[in-house]
Amino acid sequence: MIAKAISNKGNRDITINKLYPVIIKKDNEIRIVDDFGGLSIYELQDFQIYRENMSSYGNNINSFVYKLIDYPTFLENYYNDNKKAVNNLTDSLLYIFEEDLNSEELVELITSEYYSSYEKVAFIEAIENKITDDSAKKLANHFQNKHNIEPELLLLICKLLSKYQIQEVYDLFLRYISDDTINDDSSQNIIVEYFNKYN
Repeated sequence: MIAKAISNKGNRDITINKLYPVIIKKDNEIRIVDDFGGLSIYELQDFQIYRENMSSYGNNINSFVYKLIDYPTFLENYYNDNKKAVNNLTDSLLYIFEEDLNSEELVELITSEYYSSYEKVAFIEAIENKITDDSAKKLANHFQNKHNIEPELLLLICKLLSKYQIQEVYDLFLRYISDDTINDDSSQNIIVEYFNKYN
């Protein structure tokens, strides 16, 4: 399930028009990871349900809990910084985007200014198995105009687009090599290998 913020009456850490995976839904409340990075409870009145896919949620006494965190000690473990619980939450966010959004919707999120680089890492991982030629072209064109991309995000972009021998990706990688965008050996190796194989 994904909720879209439509108001922010409490002036809290959400952005209007931004999409948030719902981790737990209970009555008129949802628990999401907000812009501050915390797993917090929000009133449903500030949101519109964007995608109501409940197939991966357990139903526990008037609440719906995403399957990966559907165990009694999750919240306690998470708030005590238990590594497994934190990883379970991170994976849940990725899987919800992967299950609920199509390639075009994920491209919109990757190219949107609403989301942080950290969030875009999840979107790129989510689109990996459903990317199309058209999506690859749009992403390559988008990143042509972007500078100062964080190394982790840049590496994922290179990995994702290196599967496509199309002009837009070729031009993007040529720019990356020629203007010293790449400061990371892993990304540089992907691009060098891409050009070696390019027909």
